[in-house]
Amino acid sequence: MKWFEDERTNAPKRKVCANCMQDYIEGDRYCRFCGAPMGKPEFIDDDFACIYGPMPTERLHQCQKCGYQWKTVLMIDKERWCPKCGGFAPVSGEQNIWDLID
Repeated sequence: MKWFEDERTNAPKRKVCANCMQDYIEGDRYCRFCGAPMGKPEFIDDDFACIYGPMPTERLHQCQKCGYQWKTVLMIDKERWCPKCGGFAPVSGEQNIWDLID
């Protein structure tokens, strides 16, 4: 995730998908969150918040259309669309990240 500053106010901005407002990931042709073709990103104010939730978990996504795979390590994973072809890419395996450390 890249951070930008508003030239007028120097406030931090975050690059997001113009369709669903989730993180914009450079190089992706399709949004991993909503499946929309990636066009120009939107820039929104970045609000920091303390988030309590589940432990970070390593997840493997695999596209059902083209077979592309990628891993995420997040507390809450909303990625469900392939960044290469836009096909549906559900989580194919889950493992708690702390299980990998021991």
